[in-house]
Amino acid sequence: MSAAPGLVLCSGWSAGAAAWDGVLRALPALPVAHLDWWTALADPAAAFAEAAERANAAAGRDPADPVILAGWSLGGQIAIRAAIDAPERVSDLLLVATPVRLLADETGLGTDPAALRAMRQGLRRNAEGIVKAFWGEALAGDRSGYDHGDVFGILAEVDAKTLDAGLAALESTDLRRRLPRVEAPTVVLQGDDDRIVGVHAAQQLGDGIPACAVLAVSGGSHALPLTHPRMIAEVLGALILAHGGGER
Repeated sequence: MSAAPGLVLCSGWSAGAAAWDGVLRALPALPVAHLDWWTALADPAAAFAEAAERANAAAGRDPADPVILAGWSLGGQIAIRAAIDAPERVSDLLLVATPVRLLADETGLGTDPAALRAMRQGLRRNAEGIVKAFWGEALAGDRSGYDHGDVFGILAEVDAKTLDAGLAALESTDLRRRLPRVEAPTVVLQGDDDRIVGVHAAQQLGDGIPACAVLAVSGGSHALPLTHPRMIAEVLGALILAHGGGER
């Protein structure tokens, strides 16, 4: 039986499992399962439960054991919804650059709804161009030295219809009233120059989730798993050690 707890990772919009490769390279070998965001849009808790069982199987643990759940951006929203609906399955929650509500609210903070509608319409004509433009914005604030050309190696192999479903989820999701229902101890990582999800989102998470620590990433953009993998690995490593894992 593995001493390390199971770990489930969920990437952000248009990204696949490879987005976490840098994080995993900075950690000891772990029992990991990836939760693809496009499989979890309709029923995050059910999709997460299946991924958690895979992670526990890799760890030699009981299928129902709680696991560490980490989500990035859209994947973070999915992680929150899963943690609320299946609290017994989540030991700890890590949210990376995660919007509580992506669209601008009454304060004016957030994404212009017209801009998101334009993205969705653009997917029908030129999905590749829309994805490329998104990642240009996602990495715009990055000061880490990450080679931005590498981002095209982590993209999910999904069609325009699936990409649109992800944007539709981001357009409709508003988790502000549900945050107090998150029971798992939570860590939030937020770049201070994130052009997609502003720092106000981290404040909302910190204020809304009962047991929550917010960590600011200086010089961080929206693409933290790519640009700051060691920082994310340090947080996950601390959570793993707290559960008695971490041995090589």
